Amino acid sequence: TPFIGAFFAKVLGQNEFRVGIFRLNMFTAPAYFMSLIIVMTLFFLVVYFQDRQRIATKKSNKKSARRCAIDELANSTTLWGLLTVYDACILGCMLLNVSTKGSIASFETLGILYADSHFGIDQSRAGNIVASSGTVGVIALLLMGKLAQYFTDIQLINGGMIVMAIGIVSLAGFSEGEENQTWRYMGAMFLIYSIGYPIGHTAVIGLFSKIVGRRPQGVLMGWFSSAGSLARIFFPIVSGLVAQFNDISTMFIILTFVLILSTIFVTLSRYTLSMLSS
Repeated sequence: TPFIGAFFAKVLGQNEFRVGIFRLNMFTAPAYFMSLIIVMTLFFLVVYFQDRQRIATKKSNKKSARRCAIDELANSTTLWGLLTVYDACILGCMLLNVSTKGSIASFETLGILYADSHFGIDQSRAGNIVASSGTVGVIALLLMGKLAQYFTDIQLINGGMIVMAIGIVSLAGFSEGEENQTWRYMGAMFLIYSIGYPIGHTAVIGLFSKIVGRRPQGVLMGWFSSAGSLARIFFPIVSGLVAQFNDISTMFIILTFVLILSTIFVTLSRYTLSMLSS
């Protein structure tokens, strides 16, 4: 989609076309395009896709010693008896989702503006840089199966968030109006969109699904997705206020702190998370 946004910005420029209440410019064109894609997706879902048929399976009441140990750990209490360990891990995964999605949403909101104001990169070119990095990120997603053979979910989450933090904090400290080197912006985009976010966030989703396991996942996945959606609303608003009343570098430092704090949580909880996801 950044390629498409950059294309509309390049083609339409400052031009605007009006038909009744509708306005077509470089800001509204991507919205119209994505609305058309959504309508087409809904059409194909209704016409061509079918629900998966449930197959009843016979449950075995016999549990292994390891399974009994995992269940005992999951049902034990933590946080002064307020939550079970299982509930705490579910909540922790949701907060990791908030951390990764909120950070990338804040960066998406102000990243293009930062490219223009601090690096002199116009919107279409900045969109192409982000899109190219995102394309590499898609390749990284396709290689997640291979990565999972060599690294655990905990390692992938920590690695992804640390790389994201490095990419974000590397942009802090630049002054507006100076001749900052473009390669530093491109390098940060690569770290964030090609490595950090796609690997780290995907590993968070995988860990959450494994912890939920054979339990009904519909409600929990709904809460998980809702937490990410709220983060994509709340984080950009707060980031905009921080950038307005302080500066954009402060926002980058705050996002880096959030990611590092999340990494510390995962590291301290690695044994419990690994046990419940096994």
